Amino acid sequence: MDITDAKAMRALAHPLRIRLLEVVGTQGPITAARASEYVGESPANCSFHLRTLAQHGYIERAPGATGRDKPWQIIDITQHIDRNQAGPDAQMAAAALGEQIQSWEFERMRAGRHLPVPDTWKGHLFEVGSTLFLTPEEADALSENYRQLIAPYLGRITDPMQRPEAAAPVRVFMATTLAHDLIPKDAES
Repeated sequence: MDITDAKAMRALAHPLRIRLLEVVGTQGPITAARASEYVGESPANCSFHLRTLAQHGYIERAPGATGRDKPWQIIDITQHIDRNQAGPDAQMAAAALGEQIQSWEFERMRAGRHLPVPDTWKGHLFEVGSTLFLTPEEADALSENYRQLIAPYLGRITDPMQRPEAAAPVRVFMATTLAHDLIPKDAES
C-alpha cells in the first residue's frame, strides 16, 4: 500500500495505532478485546483506534463479523510512505509518521536487548548497519532488493498455516537516510 494522503499518514502517526496495525496484520482477524491483550490498553481504547485505522483504509471488518464478535483484518501487509510527497502538508505528515515509526522501531530494539533469548534463537539474531556511497538510483535498487528479499515470507503474516513449526515473529527493519554529518557543509544541496 502506498500511503500518499496526508490525513492517512497523520492517522497512523500514533504509537498505539502503529502497534495495533501490526497486531491486526500478524494476529488477525482479531477483535478489539483480543488486540487489547497484545498492547496492554483497554478494549474500548483499542476499538477507537482500530476504527480510526479503518477510516483511513489500513484495516477493515473481517467477513462474517456478527454481534459483539466483530474482528478486524489488515487490508495490505506492507505500507510505503514517501517522505518526498508533493506539497508541504504531505511532507510534514510523512516526516511525523516517519519519526513515530522510527521511535517505535528503536524502542522495541532497546527493550528486546534486555529480554531473554530462547536457546533455539541464540546466535541467529543480529543487527547490522553500513554507511554506503550510493546514487539515488542505487538507493532505489537497494529498496527494491529488500522488498524482493522479504517477499517469500510475507504470506506467513496473514496465513498462519504457512508458518513453519519453529517460526517466531522476527522484526526486520531497514532504512536509508542521508548521513548529513558526513557531507561537507558547502557540498549539501
